[in-house]
Amino acid sequence: MRARHSGWFRAVLALCAVWLLHARPAWANGAFPDEFSIHFQPGAPHRVLLGANFGLLTSEDDGATWRYTCEPWVVSSSNAALSNTSVSFYQVTAAGVLLADALTVTRSEDDACTWPTATGVAAGVRVTDLFPDPNDATFVLAIGVVFNPTNVVSYIVASNDGGKSFDTPHLYETPDLLTGVEIARSKPGMTYATTVSVSGGGARFLSSTDRGAHWTSAPLAIPSGTEPRILAVDPEDDQKVYLRLVTATSDSILMTENGGQSFQTVLPPIGTSLSAFLRAGDGALYAGTRTGKLYVRPAGATDFSVLNAPHLRCLGQRPGTARIYACADMVADRFSLATSDDNGQSFQPMMSFTELLGPLTCAPVQTNCAAHWARIQSVLGITGDGGTPPAPDAGSPDGGSTPPPKPGGGSSGCSSTGGSAAAFLGLVAIVLLWRRGRLLAGR
Repeated sequence: MRARHSGWFRAVLALCAVWLLHARPAWANGAFPDEFSIHFQPGAPHRVLLGANFGLLTSEDDGATWRYTCEPWVVSSSNAALSNTSVSFYQVTAAGVLLADALTVTRSEDDACTWPTATGVAAGVRVTDLFPDPNDATFVLAIGVVFNPTNVVSYIVASNDGGKSFDTPHLYETPDLLTGVEIARSKPGMTYATTVSVSGGGARFLSSTDRGAHWTSAPLAIPSGTEPRILAVDPEDDQKVYLRLVTATSDSILMTENGGQSFQTVLPPIGTSLSAFLRAGDGALYAGTRTGKLYVRPAGATDFSVLNAPHLRCLGQRPGTARIYACADMVADRFSLATSDDNGQSFQPMMSFTELLGPLTCAPVQTNCAAHWARIQSVLGITGDGGTPPAPDAGSPDGGSTPPPKPGGGSSGCSSTGGSAAAFLGLVAIVLLWRRGRLLAGR
C-alpha cells in the first residue's frame, strides 16, 4: 500500500514520512481511542454496535451499558499471522453476521465472541472495501487490491456463503484503483462501483444489474487528482447514488439520480474534515465534520443548512426509527456517543469510553482480551468491574494494535526500486488520497 532512486530518493523518503504520519489507519498506538462506525443488527432491537479503533463495542440495552471485543481478537482469533493488523471497518449482513475488514476478512456469527477468518482472499492482498447484500444474507462483495512498486491491480470478488469464503472468480479486475462498491436495497442485484486511475487516466463509475456479473463503465467527469467514493445508494431509489469526492484539500458530495448518466453537486467543497454521512429514513441528508459542523438537507430541499454539532466521527440511524446516533471526540466533546431526536438541532450524550464495563462476558473474549482490557483501563483511567486494573502486558505499551504489516513484506513500505520516478509519485498521490478517503465513517 505504501509505495517506493538517486535524484528523487529524498523526496521518496519525505513522501513516506507524510504517508506514515497522516494517512495511516486509525490505530490506538500512542493515540486516544476514537470511534468510527455505528451499526444495528436485524432482529436485535435493543442492541447497538460501535466500531472503535481498539475494538467493537456492544450495548444490549439501548446504550445504557457497554462491553467490548478487543481489536486483536477480532483480527487474529483464528489466524495469529494477522495479530499485527488493525480493523479498517465493520459491516453487518442481512442475517446479523458481523464482518471486519482487517487486511483480510474476519466474521462473527455469535455476537462478536469468535472471529474466524474468511478463506479465498489471497495473501498479500489488501481488502479495501466490503459490502454485504442488503437483500441476500449469503452474498458479500469485497474489493482486493495488490499494491506493486509502480502499479496497482484491484478486483471485485464475491462470497456466496455470507463471508465465510471468497472463492469465486473475480467479478471485475482493473489496473485502476477500485475505491468503493455497494449494492442497492430497493432493487436486488443493482450494484455500483467507482475507480480512479493511478496513471492520470481519470475516474470511472461502474454499474451492474446482476450483482457484478456484468458491468457498464462510464467516465466520471471530475477534476484530475480527485478520488470518488460511494457514500450510499439511496435505500428507496436504486438509481440515486451519493458520491464523496476527495482531494488533497477538500471534500464534496455529488449525487446521480439516473444511475450514473449525470451527476450534480449537492454539497460544495468544505475542506478536508468530512467524517460522516447519513441518508436518514425520512430522506434527509446529513454530513458531519471533525471540526464540529453538521450539514443538513431536509427531504425535498435543495440546499444544506449548517449546524453546530459534536466533533463527528460517525452518523447512524436504526432502520424504522427517527433517532440519529453520532460518534464524537471524547476529549473535545467529553463523550463518545450521542443521540439527537430533533433532526440534528441538538445532541444528548449517551456514552463515554470511560464507562466501559470490560470485555464481553463470553469466555473467548474474556480470556483473549484480558491483557488488552488492562491497557485500555490504564489509558482511560477505568477501574471497571469494581476492581483494580491488572498490570499492563509488558509486550504491548499502549491500548491498541500495532501498525499493519506492509503488503509485499519487509518492515517498511518505503524501499528503493529502479522504477520510474513519475509513475511512483503518481501512485503515491493516488494512494494517499485513497487512504484519506477511507477515513469516512461507515465506509
